[in-house]
Amino acid sequence: MNQTMTVAEVAVLPNVSPAYVVKLIRDGKLSARANADGTHAVASRDAEAYRLRAKRRGRKALKELARVSQEAGIYGKQK
Repeated sequence: MNQTMTVAEVAVLPNVSPAYVVKLIRDGKLSARANADGTHAVASRDAEAYRLRAKRRGRKALKELARVSQEAGIYGKQK
């Protein structure tokens, strides 16, 4: 069974705006099919895959931020 989601439903998963989801679709970063009424339908498996990729990117960015902050001494002992 191939369930589909609306743009608004997809936007909730990675906590982004519906406009950003449409941009992802237009940029080819998220697969979707166009409906006759001009809306998009996204397969739930594709939406979940995008959510997981976004989560991994976020974790990687946070690790890098922590590393750079530690190297810069931001977390040094305060007097």
